[in-house]
Amino acid sequence: MNDRQQQGMSPDFRARMRQGLSTMAVRERVRERRRNRAIAGGAVAAVAAAVVGVGVWQFAGALDPRIDEAAPAPTTTMEPSAEPTVEPTATATAPPEPEPTETAPVPPPGFEGVAAGAPIVTDFVDCRNGCGDTGAAGGPTLERYYDVYVLCEGSGSVLFGGAEWIDCADHEPGTGWALVDRADVVGDGDPQFTASPDFDGQLQVVDPGEVPLGSVEGATATVYYACGPTVTIGGVTFDCNADPGIIPQLAAWGVPIGDGSFAPRMESGEGVARSDMRWVMER
Repeated sequence: MNDRQQQGMSPDFRARMRQGLSTMAVRERVRERRRNRAIAGGAVAAVAAAVVGVGVWQFAGALDPRIDEAAPAPTTTMEPSAEPTVEPTATATAPPEPEPTETAPVPPPGFEGVAAGAPIVTDFVDCRNGCGDTGAAGGPTLERYYDVYVLCEGSGSVLFGGAEWIDCADHEPGTGWALVDRADVVGDGDPQFTASPDFDGQLQVVDPGEVPLGSVEGATATVYYACGPTVTIGGVTFDCNADPGIIPQLAAWGVPIGDGSFAPRMESGEGVARSDMRWVMER
């Protein structure tokens, strides 16, 4: 309302109007507060009702087991490509056959088809037309007999009386010689068997029939016997009298070498008789 409109009103009427407008604002504020309190009260009541309902439902479920039974069970879904797992079943199987740890010995070249330890003729001389004279009767006086054993391993030399007897570089490592019942003649200066500084084999001079002591890699050897009297080498008999008139060389493979020695043991028959032997280790 503007000033022109208020000019036609009496002072008393204008006073009452101002009083009414002021009380109207107060009443409006009171009504607004009441509405707010009513809205807030309704919301609190709704929340309280919801809490009470949930508590009652949980309490009823605890008292009645049928509520849990009636609940739907969880389901497991399987991918279309998944395959069912099959547990392997144990089957009884026979234990594998043990493999042999040792193989059969193989004969050296020239002995194919011959059993180990069986002497065969490998060289001979036809003496039907004579093989020379036997020498004049008598002879030098002998001091003693001895046996010599030599085993070459590839280096060095063996000398007799300062002269080279065996050059080990010329022979396969593991090659040996034995001179059994050699005569020591009176007045010959007593030559000795010696070895060069680079000799890496074994050399022994022993009394007749003694075993040369030592050790070697290998348990058997191929033996070549220059025929003379019947001898036993490593337990194998070499008899050169099977074919009279012929002086052969006999040989055998697979001849044992005794423990504690580096050579097959060579034993002559009764009496003094000269014999020679060569052998090659079977490794």
